[in-house]
Amino acid sequence: MLVMKIPAVVLFLLLSALGAHAEGDARIALIIGNSTYKSLPKLPNPIEDARLMEKALKAVGFETVTIVDATRQRFIEGMKTLSSKIGPESSVVVFYAGHGIQYENENYLIPIDSELSDAASLPFEAFSLKLVTDQIARLQPKIAIFILDACRNNPLETNRSAGTAGATPNGATRGLARTTGPLGTYVAYATAPGQVATDGRGKNSPFTQALAQVITTPGLPVEQVFKRVRERVVEDTKGAQIPWDNSSLIRDFFFKTALAEEPQFSVEATQDAQAWQVASAADTQNAYATYRDAFPQGLFAEIAEARLKSQKDKEPSTEVATLPLPVDRTVDASSDLLTWNEIAGSSDPDRYRAYLEKHPNGLFAKLARLRLEDLSKDGINAVTSLNAKLSPQFAEFEETPLYPEITDCDRLAGHVQEIADPSVGVYFREIVPEKAIPACLEALKQFPDSLRILVNYARAIDAAGRHDEAREIYRMGAEKGFPIAMRSLGDVYRDGRGVDKNMDEARYWYVLGAAKSNVFAEFNLGLIFLQGLGVPENKEKAVFWFWRAARQGFAPAMQRLANFYITGEVVKKDEQQGRILLQGAAEMGNAPSKLRYGEVLMQGIGGEKDLKGGKQWIESAAWSGYGAAQVKLAGLYRDGIGGKPDAQQALNWLVVAEKGGVATAKAAVPSLAKKLGKAGLQKAGKFADSFVPRP
Repeated sequence: MLVMKIPAVVLFLLLSALGAHAEGDARIALIIGNSTYKSLPKLPNPIEDARLMEKALKAVGFETVTIVDATRQRFIEGMKTLSSKIGPESSVVVFYAGHGIQYENENYLIPIDSELSDAASLPFEAFSLKLVTDQIARLQPKIAIFILDACRNNPLETNRSAGTAGATPNGATRGLARTTGPLGTYVAYATAPGQVATDGRGKNSPFTQALAQVITTPGLPVEQVFKRVRERVVEDTKGAQIPWDNSSLIRDFFFKTALAEEPQFSVEATQDAQAWQVASAADTQNAYATYRDAFPQGLFAEIAEARLKSQKDKEPSTEVATLPLPVDRTVDASSDLLTWNEIAGSSDPDRYRAYLEKHPNGLFAKLARLRLEDLSKDGINAVTSLNAKLSPQFAEFEETPLYPEITDCDRLAGHVQEIADPSVGVYFREIVPEKAIPACLEALKQFPDSLRILVNYARAIDAAGRHDEAREIYRMGAEKGFPIAMRSLGDVYRDGRGVDKNMDEARYWYVLGAAKSNVFAEFNLGLIFLQGLGVPENKEKAVFWFWRAARQGFAPAMQRLANFYITGEVVKKDEQQGRILLQGAAEMGNAPSKLRYGEVLMQGIGGEKDLKGGKQWIESAAWSGYGAAQVKLAGLYRDGIGGKPDAQQALNWLVVAEKGGVATAKAAVPSLAKKLGKAGLQKAGKFADSFVPRP
């Protein structure tokens, strides 16, 4: 074992440094930059990288412990200071820039007073990354993020023999090893496993420079922060350096949230939220029932009913009076159906109560309870679960939410943005079954215990018209508590795939998915209440669900919520908050958000007016293939707003939008075409024919 190789005094100091466990909810970072090595090649940038990261992390609320040119003793002292500040609600970052070497699949961080002579001395002269990550995990912080710009070169390579390329005679290998952290950690490397990063052309490395720029962008989950860092480094190094990361996080983390605070609801809604906080903290049937009775139409009513039903299923009740009525075996299915058909469109709660009294376990009992939830204030249990035919165990997925890493099945059939990466996955209408089904079958062979892959497969066969089979897989996933499966069932009933469209049934599954913080389920509930789909219109509930999804960095919800802040409808007017939300959503690549953010910049809403920058965002949305942005951009070129007038460009974008089916573009084309003549119209046609949306 690695620990056995470390001298006792070093191990003792490390364990002592990490032994203390302080209470607190602070953001704390340890930053180390090693440049001036005594016995190894010096590095020009790590000290400057450490200072740049210190500035960036302080800007997003971190208390920093910064050490430049850390000796072994100063490294230990830094770890001791860090550990003394870590509590169960702490968010921890460890940033290291300097020499790093892998040896026997272990990564080592090298202090400046190390006297390395060969790879075999690494366990005695350097610090094992695994030991550091494991010991910080032992303190159980909320989040632990390790950032390593430590793959610069191999300081032992000068001793390399004519053996294996990239390795020293004793087994030290160029770059760092592909390793993972304990549960609840995120590990980011400046370059891919086994590869070497560069120091860059300036005073900072490409990786650290990109990270310092991106880390302050509001509304980006940590996974998307490092995705954007990867994009910038690849572009800056022309593909020579590709950053790599590994996540075992089980909760969301933002370096900078897009939301300054919870939206300010009415007094009643505030009381509602406070009552829910009490109920959820108690997590008992009585607590949920008390909340439900006090707020039968509350923001959390659906979740309260779902949890009441879930707890009843798990715990046998001793209260005979609360048990469901026995099934009336004398009443057959035809009577059930006839009774339901008489009341299916009713808005009278008493008729649904009468149905449930006659058919407490009838075919439509669950739907009747949902109707009562909407029509009544009596707090009748509205949510029932559907039993699945299959019940496999997916413990590994629950422990490692991203198990396995991204596959072709995810790219061809996965849900967009449900694996923390908006570039992965497709909308249902874009699935190509001929490609997706074989890819998912292959992935299932490799990962037969992955619920995510199984649900992706269900989406692929659903797109192929095999709706009944797909629905059974979704139901099985929902029974196992998998929120993406619940959201998928909601989509099935919303769209009517193999079943009649049923917004009540769709809302039921979205409620269950939202209870597990599925962003699409939360967003869809927001749309349901905003548009009054199967329920009375309720903008306050809509804002709440948009907010729930926006907190997790879900761009469509951020865009919807931003509009409420800008107009001051439902929530207190805050144009700056709306602008921040739109900026984050636009930078995630959401086309409607790009358009809206561009408009906000050009109008000076929530900040300074920026005509040129606004036009650039609108043009980006147009190149994404967003028809509304294409029409807007055409108007800007026509009128010379944000730049010089350009009638040809205006016509180009109008023809592209017209080709995409945008009615307003079709109406605007003739006047510009008349002005530019046949030649101008031909140019616009060629532009439209060659137009390919940019991801």
